[in-house]
Amino acid sequence: MISFRELVRRRSVRRGVIVLAAATAALGSGVAYAAWTSSGTGNATATAATASAPVVTGGAVTTGFLYPGATGTVVVTVKNPNPYPVVVGTVAPNGPVPASGSCPASTVSFSAQTPGTSIAAGATVAITLPNSVSMISGAVNACQGADFSIPVTVTIASA
Repeated sequence: MISFRELVRRRSVRRGVIVLAAATAALGSGVAYAAWTSSGTGNATATAATASAPVVTGGAVTTGFLYPGATGTVVVTVKNPNPYPVVVGTVAPNGPVPASGSCPASTVSFSAQTPGTSIAAGATVAITLPNSVSMISGAVNACQGADFSIPVTVTIASA
């Protein structure tokens, strides 16, 4: 049987362990609470890219030849120099079609088109513009065999 003295000693040890555990928990939370914290404000920065103009080349009647009263298809090659995809909004005349040799400037005209063609970053695409160029019905004989360079403006937007 356990003596009274042994029983008191065990209770004291238990109390001591409980008090020690409580003190350790309180001290640990006090250390965690005492850790220094701070915050600050400021501005993060980012720089937007500058859009580059498309590179436009070529232009040729591809569905046969022009003749008085006829319309034809023009192909315009467009390169997207930007690091992001674009969509071609419009291909519009950039002034009148210049004269070719003795063929007057007013003989051939180009009508604006809205192809909606997508071009990947850095890619080059040939855009076909059906029925976009026409020759007047009163074209003079000097226009036979003439080549026309059609000035156009290509408008793009990020896709």
